[in-house]
Amino acid sequence: MQTALIKDADMNDFFAAATVLAERGFTLFCHHARRNARRISRLVLALAPLMVLMVGSCKTPQSAYMADGAYVKVSARQLQKDLFPGTSGGADRPAAGYIAEARDFVDNSPRALLMLTRADIGYIFGQPSFRRHDANAEVWQYKTRSCVIDFYFYGKKPASYVDARLKDQSPVSGTRETQCLHDINADDDASEQI
Repeated sequence: MQTALIKDADMNDFFAAATVLAERGFTLFCHHARRNARRISRLVLALAPLMVLMVGSCKTPQSAYMADGAYVKVSARQLQKDLFPGTSGGADRPAAGYIAEARDFVDNSPRALLMLTRADIGYIFGQPSFRRHDANAEVWQYKTRSCVIDFYFYGKKPASYVDARLKDQSPVSGTRETQCLHDINADDDASEQI
């Protein structure tokens, strides 16, 4: 068949033969597609959900937090940009509106605290009531009448561990932790800004 195609085109012109070959191949493809249109459309419809799942799973961020009742995955840097836009490098202090929104956010999503830096936690909660340095760790403690929260930092990394407990040293539940964060945000003693 290829010899017939080459004979149809000029024998000495390779590009003309390639063009004729491509044209006939495209014609055969279109003819095949028309004959099997129903099968092809069913196949595409069957594979569309699989393609969506594959594209959606291409890249997953590092961490997750609750936002508007939905579990959202983000990186620590993206969370910091979302909470405090325009404060790159920590030189600028975020506007009061951003700080208020960040306080509301961490009240409702305490796990996000593990993605925040010292500066971010300082913006949200103000000066800690107690600071302690242990070897390569730094501990910031915030107190209210009913509870205590400790933030543990290692090096220049975000908070590595957050410990919330009642004044009587018993651990707090998830709901109580949210209330404790809210109390610290509302406490006048802890609202002095860094």
